[in-house]
Parts: sequence; C-alpha cells; structure tokens
Amino acid sequence: MHRKIWKSIGEYPWISALIGVGFLVIVAIFTTYALSLGPRSHEHAAWSSFGSMLAGVFTFFGSTATIATLLFLNAQFKEQQKVTSKQIEAMTFEQYLNHRKLFLERLKEIEESLDNKIKFKNPDKLYHNIFPQNSPLECSFRVQIVSGELAKVDDLSDMFSSFVQMKKLLKNKSWIPADADNLIKHLILMPNSLSFFHVEEDFEGDLALDGKNLGINIYSIDEYINRVTVVLNAFLVFTGNHPVESVNHLSESAELRKALILNFQSQLPPKHSLVPIRKYPIIFSLERIHHWVDQAKDAVGQRMFLDAWQTMNTALSSKLCVNSFKDKAKQISMIKEFMMEADRAYKGSLPNSHERSLANEFRAKLEPILQGLQS
Repeated sequence: MHRKIWKSIGEYPWISALIGVGFLVIVAIFTTYALSLGPRSHEHAAWSSFGSMLAGVFTFFGSTATIATLLFLNAQFKEQQKVTSKQIEAMTFEQYLNHRKLFLERLKEIEESLDNKIKFKNPDKLYHNIFPQNSPLECSFRVQIVSGELAKVDDLSDMFSSFVQMKKLLKNKSWIPADADNLIKHLILMPNSLSFFHVEEDFEGDLALDGKNLGINIYSIDEYINRVTVVLNAFLVFTGNHPVESVNHLSESAELRKALILNFQSQLPPKHSLVPIRKYPIIFSLERIHHWVDQAKDAVGQRMFLDAWQTMNTALSSKLCVNSFKDKAKQISMIKEFMMEADRAYKGSLPNSHERSLANEFRAKLEPILQGLQS
C-alpha cells in the first residue's frame, strides 16, 4: 500500500509538492499563531478569533486539496488519452490490414468470375490507387467520385471518367473505320487504370500491341467491354458507390464490327504496331470479300449473292464463329458454294449486264482463294 502511494507521488511530484507546500503553510500559520498568542486564554473573543483562523486555514487547505485533485485528474486524463490514442492506432492498423486483405480477395473473385481470362498486375498498387488516403494510420472505406478535371491518374474517378467516355463513343449511330479506331485507342488505355491484363489464349482477331495480346477482339468487342464493366462495377460497389449500367447492347452493333474489320484491313503490319492476330489466312480474305459483297447491288439496288452475304455475316459475327473455320475442308466447301452462287448469278443475267459483270468479278475473287486452299 505504502509503495503504491510513493509510486503515485513519484509519478506526479508537482502535485505532491503542491500538497506539501499547502501543509507547510498550515503548520507555519499554526506555529505563528501559537507563538503570538501566549498562554491559553479563557476569553470568548480569543477563542472566536482562533475559530476564524482555523476556518480560514481549513478553507485554504481544502482549496489546495481541490486544486491538487483537479491537477491529478487532468494528468490522469492525459494519460488515458495517450492510452486511447494508442488503442485507436492499433484498431486503425488492424482495420487497414483487414480492408486491404478483403480487397485483394475481391480481386481474386473478379478474376474467377471472368473465367480467369484476366489478371490484376499489381494488386497492392491498385489498392492504393483506389484508396490513396489509406495507410496503417488511416483507413477509409468510401471513395467519392469527383469530376474528370479533379481526378488523378489511375484513381477511381479516372476509371469512372474513362467508362463515361467509352459509353459516349459507343453511342455512335453510324460507324466508320476512324470512329472504330478512336474506340480501340480508348479501350487500350482503360486496362491501365483498371490495372488488369489479358491471360486468355490467342484467338483470331485479338488485337496485339507490339506482340502482346490485349484481349480486345474485333469480332467480339462486347466481351471486352463487359469485362471492363464488371471490373469497374466491382470497384464502385466496394467503395460505396452505385454500379454503372451495362453498355453491352451498344457494343453488339454489326456496323461497329464492320468498321473494326475495315479499320484493320487498311492497316499494314509493318507500319502499325497494333494489329489483329491472324491464325487462319482465309479469314482475312473473307473480310475483304464480305466488304465487296456487302456493296454488290444489281441495277435496281437489290443485294446480290445473298446466300454468300448471310454466310459471311454469320462467320464473322463473333470470335467463336471465326475460330470455328479452322478446318480446311470446311473452308473449301464454303468457297465452292460461293462460286456456285456466282455461277447462278452469271447464268441468270443478261450478256454485258451489270449483274453479269459482278458475277464475273465475284468468281474472279474466289478462284485464287480456292486455289490457295487446295494447293
């Protein structure tokens, strides 16, 4: 017990000193009074004066004790604040670790939900891009979306702004190759902010930049746009924001697909580092013929070679359809059917007519393709 008292005195010497000074003052007052008073008096007035002095002394002592108590409580409060601050820091650190761990686990779930066709390249950097203020000393769960001007490179607002721009580009009503090229350039930049890269096997029509597959397929661009949307929505929900609406319906346009095909038909690999992966040479030939057939009209403006046009529309409608043409026998059979349709158009047309000229031209385009397949 005595040790605890002396320990407290040792911790707060200035409080103990204050009490000691107060006690010494009281002793000094009593001593001075005793020396000045002389023998004990039997007079009422003397005792009255002594009582007044005694009341003053105890009032002084009480005030001193009160001040000392308040100072002691203040010191205790400051000590408690230090303890509380350390506890809060420990809790914040634990929250930060758990929040970061949960985010990294969420990234794994996103990869799995997309059939492991993508992989996040730097999860730790991505976490701090989305939660730039988070650290072992501070942890926030919500992130506010700000305007594009206030967004920082690769943060959540930048990701959201990129999506808005992509949606704006996809709302194009009449696609031309230049528009498709602008869309592709924008899509190439989006994974940088979303911090993922493509890990799926190569497909015909996948765009490669300097030999690296970007995962953007010119026949199924909707698949890539869906991938971007899924990733962004996961980040938005995790940060307490509302998800964006799907824009897949805007990316399934046949006109967009045609514009993408035409855009890369006119680009020669030696001059452009961004090129489609070509696994089956016949596909490139089909693209050219499809473009020609798409414009082949008779004298009254009716479409010619309808069967070939429909077959090629289906063949080029998605990356899975395109990659189903890897069988050479199937390729030869298709080209022969096109040639028979050209022959029927030739026989059904008048000599020197526009229709017969188109039939001859169609057959002339098909013959070298068939020869190449049969050689």
